Amino acid sequence: MKISAPRAPLTTEAIQALLTAAAARAAELKIKIHICVMDSSAEIVGWLSSDGAPRIAATTAKWKAITAVNTGMSTADWKAYTASVPEEERKIIDRVGGYLSADGGVPVIEGGLVLGGIGISGADQERDEDVARYAVRALLEIE
Repeated sequence: MKISAPRAPLTTEAIQALLTAAAARAAELKIKIHICVMDSSAEIVGWLSSDGAPRIAATTAKWKAITAVNTGMSTADWKAYTASVPEEERKIIDRVGGYLSADGGVPVIEGGLVLGGIGISGADQERDEDVARYAVRALLEIE
C-alpha cells in the first residue's frame, strides 16, 4: 500500500513572478486589483494590492485562489461546472466555505500536480480572468 503522495510547492521565485506579471498586466489594463497567490495547501504565500483597489475585492481574490487550488481548475471552469449541476447539488456546493464561481482564479499545474494558484479581483470578471491567465502563462514560459 502506498502511504504518500507527491507534493510540490511554488518556489519563492515563482511566487514573485506571478505577482510581478499580474501587477504588470493590471497596469497595462489600467485596473486596480488585489492579487492573491496560494500554495498547494491553499495558504496565502504572496499578496499585492494596487493603490485604490476596492476593499471588498480582497476577500474575493482570496476565494478565487482557494477555489483554483482546491478544485485544480480555473474559477471560470468551476463557474461553468456549478452552472451545469442540478440545483440540489449547487446547494451543497454553496455550503462549502471559500469557494467562488467567478472568473479570475487560475491554478498553477506542473506535471499533473497543483503547485498553487492565483486569484485576481477588483475589476470586472473578464479582466480579472485576463490578469490571472496572463500571470500563469508568464510563469510557465519562464521555465
